[in-house]
Amino acid sequence: MVEIDEKIKSIITQIKAEEFKIADRENKISDSAAQVSVAT
Repeated sequence: MVEIDEKIKSIITQIKAEEFKIADRENKISDSAAQVSVAT
């Protein structure tokens, strides 16, 4: 059971890391979109 728990924790950590990357990318896209609309 302990091995399974460790694998699940590892997978959850990887998923959270991916979600953070996606959120970070979305923030950068919305930031650059805001700068473009201000510039025009």
